[in-house]
Amino acid sequence: MTESNRKPIGVPPRRKPDNVSVQNLMKANRDSATIGSDSPAASPTSRSNPLPDTAPKQITFYMAADDLKRAKAAYTGTSGQEMDRSWSDFISRAVLMEVERRERLYNEGSQFQGGARNLAPGRKIQL
Repeated sequence: MTESNRKPIGVPPRRKPDNVSVQNLMKANRDSATIGSDSPAASPTSRSNPLPDTAPKQITFYMAADDLKRAKAAYTGTSGQEMDRSWSDFISRAVLMEVERRERLYNEGSQFQGGARNLAPGRKIQL
C-alpha cells in the first residue's frame, strides 16, 4: 500500500444555531404565533396569571411497594371498565373517595376548611 497525501478532514461541522430542533418546535411556533397578535390570550399578562384551582397540580407521595403493586394491578385490570383516563385519574378518584368518606364521618358531609398551606414533610412523631 502506498501512503496517501490526503489530509484528515476532522469532525463533521456543527449545526448552525438557526436550525430548530424537534424539542423546540412547540416553543418556536408559539413565539412566532404571538408576534403581532392582538388577541388577549397572547398578551404577556395572561401568561403570568396563576393556574385556576381546577388545574391539575403535580404531587409526590410515598407508598409501600406491595401496596403500589396492588394498586397498579387493580388499575391495569379495571381501567377499561372503570373508564379511568390515566393513572393520575385513578389515584385522584381514590383519594377523593377517602376525602368524601372522612367529610361524611367527621364533618357532617361538609368540606373541611383550609387545605391551602403546605403539609409537614416526613412521618408524624409517634408518642
